Amino acid sequence: MLTRNILGRDLPEELFGIKIKPYQGIYKSKTSGKRIGPAYQPHYVTRETTRFYDSLDLLLERLHLNHGISVSFHHPLRDGDNVINPIMHTLASQGIKDITIAPTALFPVHVPLLEHIESGVIGRIEGSMNGPIGKAVSTGEVSLPTILRSHGGRARAVQEGSLRINIAFVVASASDFLGNLTGIEGKNPFGSLGYPLETDSLYADIVIGVTDTVLEDPLTHISIPSSRVDAILEVDSIGNPAKIASGSLGRKIAAERIAICETAAQVMENSGYLNQGLNYQAGAGGMSLETTRCLKDLMTDKNLKGSYIFGGIASQAVELLEADLFDTIYDAQSFDIRAINSLKNNPNHAEVSIDHAYNPFNKGCIANYTDFSALGATEVDVNFNVNVNTFSNGIINSGIGGHQDAARAKISMILLPLARKVPSIIDRVTTASSPGDCIDVIVTDDGIAVRPKRVKLKKRLESAGLNVRSIEDLKDEAMSLAQPMDLNLTDKITTLVEYRDGTHLDVIYQTE
Repeated sequence: MLTRNILGRDLPEELFGIKIKPYQGIYKSKTSGKRIGPAYQPHYVTRETTRFYDSLDLLLERLHLNHGISVSFHHPLRDGDNVINPIMHTLASQGIKDITIAPTALFPVHVPLLEHIESGVIGRIEGSMNGPIGKAVSTGEVSLPTILRSHGGRARAVQEGSLRINIAFVVASASDFLGNLTGIEGKNPFGSLGYPLETDSLYADIVIGVTDTVLEDPLTHISIPSSRVDAILEVDSIGNPAKIASGSLGRKIAAERIAICETAAQVMENSGYLNQGLNYQAGAGGMSLETTRCLKDLMTDKNLKGSYIFGGIASQAVELLEADLFDTIYDAQSFDIRAINSLKNNPNHAEVSIDHAYNPFNKGCIANYTDFSALGATEVDVNFNVNVNTFSNGIINSGIGGHQDAARAKISMILLPLARKVPSIIDRVTTASSPGDCIDVIVTDDGIAVRPKRVKLKKRLESAGLNVRSIEDLKDEAMSLAQPMDLNLTDKITTLVEYRDGTHLDVIYQTE
């Protein structure tokens, strides 16, 4: 039996042991589960208590692990990570099978996990899959249930108990002798510990800090206190911070795309929301980061000062803060060395949790107060639905990240060219990653489209002389520029796509 959501996506009534809740619109789901309390196990820690280990084998032996456990990781080092692979290899060597891994994201560096999927060590993935692992799942090279959630959706799922974590491996750039954790000290600083801050470190049954620097002096900047940490694993290296700027962060923007970013800045200027005290988030793609540069020039020309800029923070955001164009940075993930140093040294650059930034059901979700967001996409359709998860051939290339969460801004913009090798605007997106009812403006290299319900916004942009067109008109031009890719899918579902509130947007099928 199938059920249909308001996007017209047919979903099974149950998948991967989950009862499907079809997406019915923004804020239609007030709650998606019963909130659980943080993990609590009484401990009596003394000076003689063994908390520090330099052997993962010994540490795991003392935990007495069973088949079917769930383990979580976060990705501050992105493609420079050197924590997930060694830990999963050690778990495999101890004969543990059917592990659910709940990473905030996987990258090309994690290709060695494929052998553990094939051998049955990993039995399920509930987390983003960027690159080869996503492709392997899509093509049937490996077979296991996978679930994609936004950053905020993951925080919500952990807190409500639909994503239970037995062991959280929390990478830290340094620990002090008490077991307090930080991301800004040590040999390999990476910045904010926003992912595990108010999720994994609080709700996992066991929390293991993983670091390559143990300090003899107490930390003054504590991200995760020792009161949440069961043990510290000291390793030779947690990874390479120079590879944080990988994927979309590491690409230079082509000259012809800069005009799209300049148009996005014009949309902000004429939207009616570019006022003193504005709040802003940019995505991690090249055009999103370039739009942040354009915003700097715009705010300087208009003598505007914003309140906060937030999300994943790169150099462009730091420039806005240091130019006194914003009061504060709220940093849930640091994307380059300049952002890391700013978090360490600038008191107006604050570390926040992903829960605080993006969880739709917390009491003060920052994303829901934001004025503007500038985001990328693989494809958009005539109903403004956005695909960021798959290529047009159906192969998974990335997770959702903060896309759904950032799209709750007052003006959420999608920036993309009309065509790449294939049309970027089509009748129906291959995968629905973010629903069209939370997207306001599509900005392309030959015009912009405004969601029909934003009547006042459309009139303002037209009055400013911007090239406002219908989404259908942009689609027709995109189709004239490139031919759609053939989509050859089997009837096997590989992946479930959740909305941030716990309802379900789409499923991804295995390709032929």
